[in-house]
Amino acid sequence: MKRFFLAIVVSIVAFTAPGAQQQPLQRPAAHVIQAINDSIVDEGNNLYLHEKLSWVMSDAYKQLCSSKTASLAVVGQLCDTLMSGIMIDVDRLQCVFECRLNLNTGEIEPINLVRGLSPRELERAERQVVLLHKLSTLDGYGPVREAGNLNVDVVEISPHLTRVYLLQGTSRSRLIPFGNDHSFDFDTNLNLIARRQYHSSFIPIDFSSKRGNISKCTHSHLDGNPYITPTDIATFLLYGHDLYGMKTFAVYSPDLKCYFTYNTETATIVMVDDIDDMK
Repeated sequence: MKRFFLAIVVSIVAFTAPGAQQQPLQRPAAHVIQAINDSIVDEGNNLYLHEKLSWVMSDAYKQLCSSKTASLAVVGQLCDTLMSGIMIDVDRLQCVFECRLNLNTGEIEPINLVRGLSPRELERAERQVVLLHKLSTLDGYGPVREAGNLNVDVVEISPHLTRVYLLQGTSRSRLIPFGNDHSFDFDTNLNLIARRQYHSSFIPIDFSSKRGNISKCTHSHLDGNPYITPTDIATFLLYGHDLYGMKTFAVYSPDLKCYFTYNTETATIVMVDDIDDMK
């Protein structure tokens, strides 16, 4: 379903000193939890849009492009209302195919045209080549081969911060590939300044043996990972929602002794203390 080219857990992430003892996490005030959840939703949706546009562009490139010489895919924000994905012929420094996503309407426009790169597009392409090379020199991650490849998304969080996400993809039907997800933060000079492993393992939701689709799903996080992650949201939207029509999923938080439920219709995360109260 996807090729090689194609969010921050807001509390406890990155690096823990060897041998350090984690203190029990006190549940924050409700308004603090809500602010954290809102931030996670924003980041997860942004990641989803990058990955979704990559999916669509890859398929459209194979079907519609008249000059299939691209070796690099770059996705980024054009303005407040447009996101653009371009397929680049690196040898000729040309855009050979483009897809534009209207963030207001959700419409995607394919553009089958060979053209030069704008200065901004060239800068993004050069940065992405360097980032992908740096990523290839790091260890501690890899795909679950029986499920599929790792998908790579380069997202500009701010002018001073670029985050590279790795999401486990899958070509298997009726499977939602939660887990095996990472991110790496780079500063303006492309120095690695943080890395995260959102889940300790691959935790897929496999309903291939069930008759019909499922309406919701739940998985549990380990201690030290108290909230739904942006990668949870992006993965659910790509697979659970877009492919199988699901509207909600939940994560149990051992740290906070509660469930967090994400709802696609309201694009919100709600905290509930009892699984029977989840909608």
